[in-house]
Amino acid sequence: MQRHYLSIDIGGTAIKSALIDHSGNIFKTAKTATPTTANAFLAILGQLVRDHPDVRAVCVSVPGIVNHHSGQVKFTGALGFMGEFNLADYLKKIAQLPVYVGNDANCATLAEMWLGNLRGLNSGAVVTLGTSVGGGLMINGQLFMGPHFRAGEISAIVNNHDHADIHESTVGASTSAVKMIKAVATACGLPDVKDGRRAFVEINNHNPRAWDIFAAFCRRVAVLLVNVQAVIDLERVLAGGGISAQPVVVTEIRHQFQLLQAGDRRLHDDIIMPDIQKAKFGNEANLLGALYGLLLQVDKGGFNEQ
Repeated sequence: MQRHYLSIDIGGTAIKSALIDHSGNIFKTAKTATPTTANAFLAILGQLVRDHPDVRAVCVSVPGIVNHHSGQVKFTGALGFMGEFNLADYLKKIAQLPVYVGNDANCATLAEMWLGNLRGLNSGAVVTLGTSVGGGLMINGQLFMGPHFRAGEISAIVNNHDHADIHESTVGASTSAVKMIKAVATACGLPDVKDGRRAFVEINNHNPRAWDIFAAFCRRVAVLLVNVQAVIDLERVLAGGGISAQPVVVTEIRHQFQLLQAGDRRLHDDIIMPDIQKAKFGNEANLLGALYGLLLQVDKGGFNEQ
């Protein structure tokens, strides 16, 4: 029987795991709440590895700045309590197996490069719309991370030079899908401001109170894509995150991009709108991408498989 790989997707609220084969077929999944202390966090990861002694290797997707060569992670967001920590070394000592650790947005991009909607292209990006905005870049057919492993951190782009609060002037703060859903729910008097599905009922019905907020959000995404496209000139950009499952999201982002170009000759003449599509993979993206990152490292001789 073929031995599988253990893939782990660490998120701010949940840790997901799966057994995956060399072709990307997922056979077993599990999920547990993400702890809020370092000791509990490491204990859960350690136990997860110990519970799968027969796998070929361990691959991990994690939010933060990741040196994928060494496995050193500067944790961010809800996992900021971990500070800087070499997660690969920690898991290697337990598993006695090869371990790969990659940034979550980069893993989502790797999944699309391997088996998804960036496959076979020369350049592209994944833009994940959620609490903030995540990004991963593919240039010349390869994942581009930059010399400091920070390429694709598009949430840090400043898009309002005149805002008094520098944080609120960033893409991550101004282009939050979670904030958009909350604003729609509040404007429409919905009982649960976190209920994205109910909010999209109002959006898809073109309720003016919902649509105006949604269209403004898509315009901000389109402005972000114009800025990225002006620098990189990509073939395709994929929208990821939970809201990307709604067809109206990609449709309206395309529409807003076209409106921006129509409003300024330079945007029309100097910038080509990329092929904007929905990302193929949803909740499985980071699990698959972490495995592909490991397989690429094996191919490059980064470590020897057992």
